[in-house]
Formats: sequence, C-alpha cells, structure tokens
Amino acid sequence: MIKTTIKFLILLLLSGVMLTGQNLNSNLALAEDVPESSSTEESGGDDFDYYQKYLLYKKYEKKLLYKKYLRYKAGKLGKKYKKYKKYKKYNKKSYNAYKSYGSKEYEDGYNRYLNYLNGRNDASGDLGEADLGGGIIGPEVTVGLNKYSKSDLKSDKIKIKAEDENGSARAYNIKDKNGNLVAQVPASQGERTFVDYDGSDKLKVYNSITAVLVSDEELTFEPADGDPNTIVFDYSRPNSSFDKFRGSLKIKKNADGDAFWVINKLPMEHYVWGMGEITGTGPMEYNKVMTTSFRTYGYWKMKFSTKYAKDGFRVDATPGNQLYYGFEWETKYPRIKEAALGTQGHIVMYKKEIAITPYSSWTDGKTRSFKDRWGSSDYPWCKSVKDSYGKHPSKKTKTLEAEGNHMVGLSANGALKLAKDKDWDWGKILRYYFSGINLRKVY
Repeated sequence: MIKTTIKFLILLLLSGVMLTGQNLNSNLALAEDVPESSSTEESGGDDFDYYQKYLLYKKYEKKLLYKKYLRYKAGKLGKKYKKYKKYKKYNKKSYNAYKSYGSKEYEDGYNRYLNYLNGRNDASGDLGEADLGGGIIGPEVTVGLNKYSKSDLKSDKIKIKAEDENGSARAYNIKDKNGNLVAQVPASQGERTFVDYDGSDKLKVYNSITAVLVSDEELTFEPADGDPNTIVFDYSRPNSSFDKFRGSLKIKKNADGDAFWVINKLPMEHYVWGMGEITGTGPMEYNKVMTTSFRTYGYWKMKFSTKYAKDGFRVDATPGNQLYYGFEWETKYPRIKEAALGTQGHIVMYKKEIAITPYSSWTDGKTRSFKDRWGSSDYPWCKSVKDSYGKHPSKKTKTLEAEGNHMVGLSANGALKLAKDKDWDWGKILRYYFSGINLRKVY
C-alpha cells in the first residue's frame, strides 16, 4: 500500500508531462498528416506471445510434412499423396527453432487468444493488479468532462438530449441522487433538457419537462431502456466542438460544495474509442500501440487514482490525464476504434503490476530510464534503450527537453517509424521500448 501511494504521488507530480504526451499531437501532425526486438523473454501469462509462437510451431509442423513430400517425389507414396507437394516450400532450417513452441502451454495460450479475436470474454489466470473485471468491453470508467462554479451554472445552463449512434432520438431517464425517477423524456419528444442552479441548493430541470427543482447533490441521465452501449448523450459542452458521449452522464456537486462536475460513465473500450491523443492516420500497428497505452493508463487510473475520487470520477478528460473527446472523435477518426478492436481488453503489465507506459514525441537517440530521469526504482520496465528511430533530425537534447520531451519510455515518432518502415507489430514495438512486459488480456 505504501509503495502504491508513493508511486501515485510521483505520477501525480509528473503526469502533466510524463503520461499525456502534450507535445505529441503537433509533432506527429508534421510527420504523418502529419514511436532489434527486446531480448527480454516474456513471462508465462502473455497470450499474445503464446499465439505468435504457436503459429511458428505450426510452421515447424508443416516442415515435418516435407519429409512425406520427399517420399512422394521419390515415388514411394503413390499418386494419391500428391497433396504433399504443397509442402515443398517448408524446407527451411529456421523452422527447427520453433519446435519448442508446441507444448500444451503454448497451445492453450494460442486458443485463448483466438477466443479473444472471436470477441469472447476469456481473460484468465492470475491478473494481479488488473482485477477490475467487467464484461467484454471492460470495466466502467468515470470521466470528468467539465467543471462549473455555481455562478457559471446560474448563467450558462447545461443542455442535454439523447440519441442513438445514427442520430435518431432516444428515450432517457433523469434520476436524482437516490436513484428516484425525476422524469422520463420520450424519444418522440426529442427536446433538450436544461439544467441550471437556482441559488438555493437546488438544480432546476426544465424545457423537456415541466420545470422541477431537485437536490443539487446529483442528477443522472441514463437510457430509458437500460442499454448504455448504443445510446449517445449530446451535451452542450462549453468551449468544445466535441459534445457527444456514450454511456451515461451525471451532474454532481464536488466535494467542496462550491462547484459541479459533468461526469461521463462508460465502458473502458468505448472510452478508448474516443481517445484524443491521436487521429489514427498513422500505420495501424502504431495506432494499436497508442490505444493499448491509453487503455493501460485509463485502467490504472480506475484502479489507483484518488485525486478526483471524492468528486465522483477517476479520469480527467484533459491533458492533465489523457485527452478524451468521445463519440464525435470516434466517428471522425474511425481507425482509432479499429485499432482498439484489434487490441481489445489488453493492457501492458510487468509481472503482476499494471505497467504505465510514458511516452514523448522525440528522443535524442536514446530513451531514459525512469530512475535516471525521475529518481524512482519502482518502474523497472522503463529502462534506457537505443532509439535511432525516434531521434529528432536536428534538435539537440536541451531543446527537446525544453519542449517537454522527457524521453522516458516510448518514443512516439520512433514507434511510428518502426510500424511504417520496419513493419513491426504493436507487441514488438511495445516490448522494444519497455523491458520485460506482458500484453495481458484482462477482460
């Protein structure tokens, strides 16, 4: 517990530059539209690793059939064995190295990963810290979208309506802090609900319904049919062009009692679909790297973060945590969702720990270890590695550091080059930059 608390305090101090890559979007925009495999052997729980290695074993199995091809070619098997001719190409010595990947351990991991690819919820084994559970689209995430002072909410009312993924109106319920139904707004009505603060410890709810005053502690908007996975709430978010969010919305008074937060509650995978750190225009394997990193940090925040817990949520949708723009970003940049589906349920782990994966846009030719940069030995997966791929072509170390490139962990431009120019997959890229990690399917 003490160790976890110390780690959280370090992350709290550094999260503004370490985890969100605030410098990332502008640099990658210039590049794209514009981060040798790790020698560390993965531990036994990595189904993705088992899957890849068992595929290699299958190639070795086919090499054994090459012997039958030779017998067919010599006329010893007869014409009916002509099918073995197709195994001629498997006369490769390199396949011999794969015979050790045929044990039941590898086969079981291969089958578990196949089940994952088929969309089944089959996370198994000792998941260590990653014990939040959840269905096939993960545990629920609570995201703070916007904060209003009481005076703000007197003059700038909140406006909310519900629709489906195609923009057609949906019925929704409005509930008070005790879960009692304040009103149900039918789909046929399609009007926005207005909420403002009346100055006497009450929230005024009106426009879509006859005006009513309710306790200012909490107000929830959720689907009337109980299905949160296909509903989208359109919320007039101030100073933003991204106003639509999956799941449910809540207006909640903060712990200090002087302001209100609008909070989005939704499954982890839907949260990843709306990640604002990238646009998804890069190579798909690079996008998978970034969606996995985003998911991992979101999972860690739900498990350990306490900064906003007293206010009713765990993740802040700003660069202070990681950028989240919701449904409109998801539909505008669909390749992010595609990458998330390709890595669904996977987070980065180090043994039994959730392994947060810091990144920056560029390096000077090598990454830095967490210990060397920030003094903590609690992040052994963040070691220094050579990074010719992510080395900035002209800027020196001091300039890069001044621009926010801490150079710990993943180099975003390096990952992008490895995916684009070297055809590395997302797992290989992550294992290059982070030592001894596992890519665990945790739901």
